[in-house]
Amino acid sequence: MKSALVFAAALAAAWQCAALPCRAQTNAGTLYSLSSPPSEFEWGCFGPCECPVLIRTPLDGSFVLRPSHSDPFFTYYDVLDVRWKIPGDGGPVTIAGSGTYRRGGEVAVEEELALDLSFDGAPAQHFTSGLKPPGAVFPRIETRISLHQEYCHDSVLAVVAKPAAVTAAEGGSRATPIIATPNPFATATTIGFTMPHEGLATLRVFDLGGRRARTLLDRARLPEGPIARSWDGRRDDGLEAPPGLYLARLDTAVGRVTRILVKLR
Repeated sequence: MKSALVFAAALAAAWQCAALPCRAQTNAGTLYSLSSPPSEFEWGCFGPCECPVLIRTPLDGSFVLRPSHSDPFFTYYDVLDVRWKIPGDGGPVTIAGSGTYRRGGEVAVEEELALDLSFDGAPAQHFTSGLKPPGAVFPRIETRISLHQEYCHDSVLAVVAKPAAVTAAEGGSRATPIIATPNPFATATTIGFTMPHEGLATLRVFDLGGRRARTLLDRARLPEGPIARSWDGRRDDGLEAPPGLYLARLDTAVGRVTRILVKLR
């Protein structure tokens, strides 16, 4: 069974490169902005040590989240171009770096944000949230990353972020990439995207033969910002769709984007 899952994931990646421009898929990304507050930098003591948090200061900035790959349980993203800052006595302290984000799970949905960050050009340090239940509905991200899992003396970054704008894929398109979590999936997957402005959207799922399997949105008027719709693996007629590869297709005023979905059973 495990080998079949790995084969399905590999087949999905290969089919996606054959059906879609792989270079555009690689270059696409979504610009995220931190919400400040509640995003903040904390330095001091945490449980079980009995001493105060000595510094608590606002955290501001942005980063780019770019889809990377999927395995049978998680969808992985590259976190690029981290550009954050916190107030300092001699001026703002800049935080720069990159890392990874993953979301999914075998039973319940979990997430992990891991970043290698440099403070004012110093050697990078590894901050991680650990794998835990998500703090917000994707594509929003709300988590805490630290050096030592908030054990005694530690440095902590409270990250509360949401998509701010869509970075251009090759050719200058402003169409937002589709994100599906989990993917591959067994029973249901959540399809997420960002509307750059209010407008009409159509979201459909097709099988490999080009036949429409399910309509999730049909020229629906949506507000600006992140949108998520769940597909329960059923067709429009209510019957269970067979296992295999499917194509989620989003049409908006700014263009058309697609994402391969892998249904395991």
